[in-house]
Amino acid sequence: MRRMLERQPPRMRCLHLDRTSVFLTGLGVVLCLSSNAASALQPTEPEGIEEPALAEPLTTADRPFWDDASAGYFFRSAYFRRSSHGDEPGLPEFNQRGAGVGGWLYGTTGKLANLLSVGGSLYFTVPLDAPEEHPYNFILRDPYQDGYSVLAEAYAKLSYEDDSQEHALVIGRQSINNQWFMTDVYRFFNKLDQSMIGRRDIRGMHPITYEAVTLNGRLLDGNLRYHAGYVTDMKQVNDIEFRNLYQAVYQLLTWPDAAKQGETDGMAYVQVNWKPGPDTMLSASYHMVDDLLNMGYLDLDHVFRFDDRRYFRVGTQWMHQNSNGDSLVSGINGQPGRGFSTNYGGIYLEGRPFPWWIPYGMAGITSERAQIRSPYSIGPSYLVQRVGENSAAGEHTWILGTVIDFSSWGLKDLSFDITYGERSNRNVDGSPNLPLADWNEAAADLIYIFPQDGPFKNLRVRARYAQVWQKGDQWVASEGAIRSLNAMTEDIRFDIGLNIPFF
Repeated sequence: MRRMLERQPPRMRCLHLDRTSVFLTGLGVVLCLSSNAASALQPTEPEGIEEPALAEPLTTADRPFWDDASAGYFFRSAYFRRSSHGDEPGLPEFNQRGAGVGGWLYGTTGKLANLLSVGGSLYFTVPLDAPEEHPYNFILRDPYQDGYSVLAEAYAKLSYEDDSQEHALVIGRQSINNQWFMTDVYRFFNKLDQSMIGRRDIRGMHPITYEAVTLNGRLLDGNLRYHAGYVTDMKQVNDIEFRNLYQAVYQLLTWPDAAKQGETDGMAYVQVNWKPGPDTMLSASYHMVDDLLNMGYLDLDHVFRFDDRRYFRVGTQWMHQNSNGDSLVSGINGQPGRGFSTNYGGIYLEGRPFPWWIPYGMAGITSERAQIRSPYSIGPSYLVQRVGENSAAGEHTWILGTVIDFSSWGLKDLSFDITYGERSNRNVDGSPNLPLADWNEAAADLIYIFPQDGPFKNLRVRARYAQVWQKGDQWVASEGAIRSLNAMTEDIRFDIGLNIPFF
């Protein structure tokens, strides 16, 4: 990766507090705080491993708006280091590193007139390790490695439910979570968001949040779920501002603020998930982002069960993307880009021949015309790895892995996941004569959830290590030439999280 930002002069690091944040902190931040803090605590690893959500308490109180309120603090601390070294002069090298502690204060009211509730969350991070020469680590505020605070969620929610259906209209700053998984299977990490818009919670310090109007519901006794909405702005994982959907995406990269000049009016989307039976799920979605791109997605997931814990699972998916309007996503510095259209198809296999062993594998092919993009979520693609996320144009991909679940030997909620994958036949969008080097990646995750009956109930710890080897011909745009690339990227992460409800 090429450092695109000129070195900035050092200055004192500080924790940014806007007026709203100070006011809320002064009040004790009891109700400033998160509908989707509960949805923020979503599983990304094995069956049964969840960051616990706050259950809405049942009550017959006369004042449900106050008596059904809930609030708390989700503690999180994270360390991230990613470095790359090439063995050829002039090839890109980088070192991204940072660590922080913080998380978010959250809370919601009960319902007023059995209809209206409000809530929100205050995100904050304090630096623990903040070398100024190693920014862009998804944890600290770029480019100076600062701490920060931001009112990430502040919303009103209108909801209705009866025995067979429920609907919710949410207006304001919010987390968008459209997850729904197959039951009683090991939930593979790469379908984290299960949508082209989501939280993108990679277990750094904070997820993405949005300024939006969203409508979500369940029908047919909960077997059909729908999601729809219109999004105007987005706050990136380590940003303090809500920006339009072009500027917010590139806030994550190494561009200076002055280069983020693109404008877009927003995104409209719709998604449907349907379980015609307990072992089958169909998913479909469409997202239209003004002047950027359109994204469509289809997925079929089915499980063949042998007994309570042994099964075989197969999934298949198809994705289509094409440019929209000025196609800013393929342009530079907010300028109109080249139009594109591309497709991807993939298959996923997973088994559990023994309670302690879960092998899995996936493969996919991407059109030669353009790469697959997921700027507003991890995305639902099978091909997401720990470091490599989007498949390049023309890419042929296969990934194999296995999980060891130690609960069968009495170590409940301890798991080890190891995976290896190869990406080949890659090229710059629509240009097979401009090659990208092959991408080979190996990774391992060790995850532990502390016992629910102990003093550290709900404490989740993860350690991750990954390596990427890039070898072969690589088009270097800055030189206008094809170079031989032989480089290695190392990725190390450690994070802990603990939900602490106040009431």
